[in-house]
Amino acid sequence: MAEGCLRSESGSFHVKRKVNDPLAVTENLENIESVSHRAAEIVRQLLTFARKDSVTMHSVPLNAFINESLKLARSAIPDNISAVSDISGQKMVMKGDATQLQQVIMNLINNARDAVEDSADPRIKVSLSLYEPDAAFLHKHPEVTGGELAHLSVADNGSGIPTELIDKVFEPFFTTKSVGKGTGLGLAMVYGAVQRHNGVLEIDSISGEGTTVHVYLPAVHERRQEGREVKQESITGQGEMILLVDDEVMILETVGTVLRRLGYRVVERTNGQEAFDYYRDHRREIAIVISDVLMPVLGGIELVQAIRKLDSHVPVILMTGYDASGRAEQIGDVDHCALLNKPAPIADLSLLIREMIQAA
Repeated sequence: MAEGCLRSESGSFHVKRKVNDPLAVTENLENIESVSHRAAEIVRQLLTFARKDSVTMHSVPLNAFINESLKLARSAIPDNISAVSDISGQKMVMKGDATQLQQVIMNLINNARDAVEDSADPRIKVSLSLYEPDAAFLHKHPEVTGGELAHLSVADNGSGIPTELIDKVFEPFFTTKSVGKGTGLGLAMVYGAVQRHNGVLEIDSISGEGTTVHVYLPAVHERRQEGREVKQESITGQGEMILLVDDEVMILETVGTVLRRLGYRVVERTNGQEAFDYYRDHRREIAIVISDVLMPVLGGIELVQAIRKLDSHVPVILMTGYDASGRAEQIGDVDHCALLNKPAPIADLSLLIREMIQAA
């Protein structure tokens, strides 16, 4: 299949050389781009299969991780599709490979997006809740040893899957989509990743009404250990200016309010490019930069790199809700830069801010 894509791409280049009509050339270039993306998607998912035994397990805070993944996924959802989320306030943590978990979420959302393409009122809902398996669930899935599970579901009101095909959707290269729309690897990859995380995958679907995919993963509900932890006090600022960057307005406003109450002045920007433009013009006023990692236009790591090109050594705190180990080397190469997982306790954040400002 991938070979066929590459042959098509080569053919498009051949046509381009022969056609003098600019409109025809443009059309062929668009075909090249489309085929290239499709080939790249096939290769990416094949590589996921190839690394079955090469997973890196880390502690993943699921609530924040899924929220961050949804930020990335929303860019691929057309505006006419209603995409909502219902993420439990109960904090859940699991041991997992962040790359594979993110691909699980992206594949499920992309499938739902394609399924509602022809719906009059297209809707997608992503939910995360804590699930206590009952006797019926444990009997149906004897591989589950008990304990709490994180229940992730992606629901759509699209075309649904015929009953006779549900058992086949996890097979590699099987797809119900039209030619050129799907690789047939998405749900197979999801199934493999869920299995490697000792989870359970189920599908509820009614042809013509919609589909809900359920993913159950071993998780731990974070409970406060009363009387076993000493409360750490927040450390206040001394009027220093913080450049705060996050594309989630609610997070931006909440963290900004907390920092102001701690005694800092705060300038807020919603993407890395806006933040860089402001920093370039006000660099002498800013004591520290606090930025999200995953943002549109210019991400957090790219923002730091751009700032360093100004020969500036302002301290930077990068915050993320997903595993950033894949870019750890890039972050480690940047001086005066620290990585903090979301959501960070205010006391921890305030201490890190104070330490980095004083060390600058």
